[in-house]
Amino acid sequence: MTKQVWKVERTVTDVTAQIMSMQYSTGRRTQFDSWSPGFLNFTIKNDNGQANNYELNETITLTAVGASFFQWFYVQEVLFNDLGGEGKGSTATIICTDLLGRMGRIQVFEKNLVSAGTVKQLFDEFNSLMPTGTNIAPLGNGDSTAAADASYSGTVLNRVNLNMTTEQGLVQQDSNTVYLFSRSNINVFGPGVITFARSASGSYQMGYSDIKRIALGSNYLNNCTVTPPVAAARNDTDATGVAAYGTYGAEFATVDNTAAQAKSFAQWQVQSRADPDQLSFQISVSDTANDLTQLFVSIYSQKPVVTVSYKNPGDAATYTSSQIIQGWSMTITPSRTDMEIFTSPLTYTNFFTLNSNTFGVLDKSRLGW
Repeated sequence: MTKQVWKVERTVTDVTAQIMSMQYSTGRRTQFDSWSPGFLNFTIKNDNGQANNYELNETITLTAVGASFFQWFYVQEVLFNDLGGEGKGSTATIICTDLLGRMGRIQVFEKNLVSAGTVKQLFDEFNSLMPTGTNIAPLGNGDSTAAADASYSGTVLNRVNLNMTTEQGLVQQDSNTVYLFSRSNINVFGPGVITFARSASGSYQMGYSDIKRIALGSNYLNNCTVTPPVAAARNDTDATGVAAYGTYGAEFATVDNTAAQAKSFAQWQVQSRADPDQLSFQISVSDTANDLTQLFVSIYSQKPVVTVSYKNPGDAATYTSSQIIQGWSMTITPSRTDMEIFTSPLTYTNFFTLNSNTFGVLDKSRLGW
């Protein structure tokens, strides 16, 4: 297979030739997790002062050559590994954070937030505070409404997490942009073209080296408490599920604009997570078995919906599942790129409809439509 080629630029200077290895992470592992800063850490030769003069917040650009995918990072720390003597074997590791990391350091004090759609509010109130040359891209206004806050004090990233928990949408980064998906826009942008399967086939089917199916308690809910800023906490319970499995609960802090909206959130969580056999996946792929170009093209095109094809041990049948990429990590060396991709069920993000481009279109001719 074609080895994925990477380029790293320090501001506008290509430093790829200095790099010995890289570690990368973005997004989150599960839909229960908060959106946390991602990182790019790369180790370089430092036998002649190559690591000198890296500055705080200096821009680092990572590019997947041939795939139109690139992402901005910011230098946060330099770790020097100095050897004795003339130091010919010395190295340095450059620690970089992504735009979410920068948003976690943008602090506001008693800022007046106007009520709006959960995604629109984030764009309206915080886009002007983003680092120079970067922006927030709202994909939809949001299908829930975020409450006003006349004196919000905290980080931009904290508010992103509150609003996107309320929305149950998706946060994705690439280029110099943070993309915020509303629930309905995730549906609009599906289905993606990428399938993860046991073997590679063509440009759009990635063969995995390892796959983990995650079921039962990590996804399951039968009791949900939601605490909005405008009303007392709201709760919903699936009595049948509690009788069958005992209580599996979770509590969410949201910015729901009304008590009724908070109650709907709780009801939706209990309904959509009512099946303990619903699957999430952790998928490992590499460029030793795949041409990763189309995967990075899909990510760059904001296509988070993918198909996972799998077989249960001892079962000859092939099953498929529509999933959303929540996050992914990479280990990159001169010889190969290894990726680990974390997905969650698409059904957790939008309601199933019987005639959907994402979930499937019914054969209308057989129904007499």
